[in-house]
This record gives sequence, structure tokens and C-alpha cells, in this order.
Amino acid sequence: MTNIPNFIDDYHLPPGEHECTFEDIETRFLSTEIRTKRWDSFIALLKRLNELKLIPEAVLVNGSFVTGRNEPGDVDFCALILPDTIRAALQTDDDHDIGGVQLFLNPDNQGAIRNLFGAHLLYADGQHMFNGWSRFFRFGQNGQLREPDPKKDPSWVSRPQEKGILKVNKSDILRYIGGV
Repeated sequence: MTNIPNFIDDYHLPPGEHECTFEDIETRFLSTEIRTKRWDSFIALLKRLNELKLIPEAVLVNGSFVTGRNEPGDVDFCALILPDTIRAALQTDDDHDIGGVQLFLNPDNQGAIRNLFGAHLLYADGQHMFNGWSRFFRFGQNGQLREPDPKKDPSWVSRPQEKGILKVNKSDILRYIGGV
């Protein structure tokens, strides 16, 4: 039993943000080898953020990973990392760690991060920006979600007006990855 609701159309979560734990996500969505591989890479990314002391206040998990698609390409997510957290992470004498912090927070590096970790990281530096990413994830660009991909989605899948996403809070992130 998880805190994640059932799909409303056998493919999408009900509209809104659904608070859950990483264990809930694993129970619900690690049903194939590809999904497990994507998830393990995403967790490796979170562990590296933790090593750099970039511990998110919360993450939103989105995209095909939280749908009924058998083989999602990656794990799309947004991490809420506050400016004080970033400043503290940069207070180190280790140039490699400083470079790591800068790498993760630079939007120009998202392709490389996806290639390395199988996850698409979007970063929010405050609650307002985090809420904006939540709206974007749930409603799409200009208030319209993309059409289903005919090469990856079953033919019966239709585009919802709003889709559901998952939210995991800091306490569960730290508990799961063994935070600093």
C-alpha cells in the first residue's frame, strides 16, 4: 500500500501534487528493469547532491516515469534548493565540490546531467519558483500538456487537461539517502 493514488485513466495520476515517500515510488513504479535502472541513476544523483550539501527541501517527480509508460526515458524532477543551502555548500576549500555545485545548478548542463544520471534535473531556488515548476509539470507549457508520443505510448492514451505529479519532502529525502 502506498500514498500514491491509482491512475485515473490507466495511465496518468489524478490531477495535483501527491505527497509520498521514495519507498512509495519504488513500490508503485519499479516494475521493469528499465524503470529500476532509471530510478537507481536518479538516486545516485540525489546522493551526489547530498555529498555536495545541496540537500533539497523537496522534490517533484514528473514525466513519463510517473505514468503507465513501460520504458520511461528518464526521471524528470525539480529540486527545491534554497539560496542559503547553496551558499553553505560553496563554503568549502574543495575546488572539485565547488565545481560540482556549479555544474548541477547551471541550466546549460542539463543534457550532461541527464546523460550521466538518467534524470532531468530542474532546480528552484525558492517556493515561488518551485510552485511554478509544479504548475508547468501539471498543466504543460502555455497551459497545455504535450500529446502522447505515438512511438512510446499506447494508442489509447489521451492527453489530460492536468496530470498528477509526486512530491517528496526533505525529511524523507534525508532518511532515504542517509543525508549529511
